[in-house]
Amino acid sequence: MNKQQFLQELDRRLKLIPADDRQDAIEYYDGYISDMELPEGTDVVASLGTPKEVAKNIIEQCTQKHIENTAEQKTVKGKATVVWLTILGVLALPLSLPLGIMVMAIVFAVLITIGAVVFALIVSAVAIAASGFFSIFWGLFVPGFAQKLFTIGAGLMISGLSILLVYGLVLLIRTVSHNIYRKKETEGTGYEQ
Repeated sequence: MNKQQFLQELDRRLKLIPADDRQDAIEYYDGYISDMELPEGTDVVASLGTPKEVAKNIIEQCTQKHIENTAEQKTVKGKATVVWLTILGVLALPLSLPLGIMVMAIVFAVLITIGAVVFALIVSAVAIAASGFFSIFWGLFVPGFAQKLFTIGAGLMISGLSILLVYGLVLLIRTVSHNIYRKKETEGTGYEQ
């Protein structure tokens, strides 16, 4: 692979990184290969490695540069660039694509499971509350004084349990969201409060 083919392939593999970084890398390697003073038509891959390997190194260096800049500037655009470059770096590895897909699938499955459990608890609390309130009113129409007291008492107990369940869910959600917010807050300061 000659110099021109190498640079074209390298540019193709770097098309997803920021344009400034890609242009800097292509200019650097163009000058570097010229400084090597290789005879025309010499295989550049023997001296530098494949464009895929070089692109992987460039993406790693670019990611590191943006991580350092983001740590200093703390901008949303910088953080998004770091995330994007990290994803590109992971995908540049031969085994990382299937592993990355697997990790994302596991995270997605865990989030879906948590959401389903919370949804099921909410639906259960509503159903229990409805049956409890229904039992209270149904108790008024049951024959016999003892049966009325029993049905109304059971309805009150079920209603109370459903209120406790809803209250517990609210406390759980508040605690989890507070801990997540607190973690994000302390990551920015460098110490825990």
